[in-house]
Amino acid sequence: MIRHLKDPKEKKWIITLLTFLYLLVFTWLVTYLVGVFAGLDISYIMGVLALAATFIMHWTAYIGIYKYKLAKNKDAIYNFLNNNLALASAPLQNTEATIIEENGPTKEHKEYITEDNLYFQKLELLCKEQHIYTDSTLNREKVAEKLGISPGYVSQIINIITGDNFANYINQYRVEAVKEMISNSEYDNYNLLAMGLESGFTSKTTFYKAFKKVTGQTPNEYKNAAK
Repeated sequence: MIRHLKDPKEKKWIITLLTFLYLLVFTWLVTYLVGVFAGLDISYIMGVLALAATFIMHWTAYIGIYKYKLAKNKDAIYNFLNNNLALASAPLQNTEATIIEENGPTKEHKEYITEDNLYFQKLELLCKEQHIYTDSTLNREKVAEKLGISPGYVSQIINIITGDNFANYINQYRVEAVKEMISNSEYDNYNLLAMGLESGFTSKTTFYKAFKKVTGQTPNEYKNAAK
């Protein structure tokens, strides 16, 4: 699990947690053996160890619930652990991605992938907070690298959760960004194409086509209606 974590902060947290746990168990075992064979009263030390265990549990809960929101994603975690998809090795991920792309996701895959999926939520945050969609060269491979999963799995979770493909999913964010620019007076000096390019579209044709698909209007029609 540690080997496949891409986020150094998450990796550091897991290593720190395991270190504390190993030290706690080792100290408890030594104390217990000393108490048994030496006949010493170890109740005080055991009390201290119990206090340390309580601290670790509270600290783990704080990090997991408030920082990584693991409680909200318990179903996704359960499926990751039992299906070995989240932490699969690169060769296995590539094979799985190929099967998915050729045959489509199986019924079993569809059942455990929901909006609570950890990777989908992380992707949502990347779009909403870091605005990765403004990168005109953004593709599945780049997103997969950021999430630490295979490109095939990126397509799978987007397709199952949103019912759309990767390109349309990203373009929806770009269209929303253009709509916000149109309604923002700070962009009055921008023409529509400039707004589209600023939002990550690569050409006028792609921009107009995606905008019409999402809103049912051309950018000009939307802008005139918004006035």
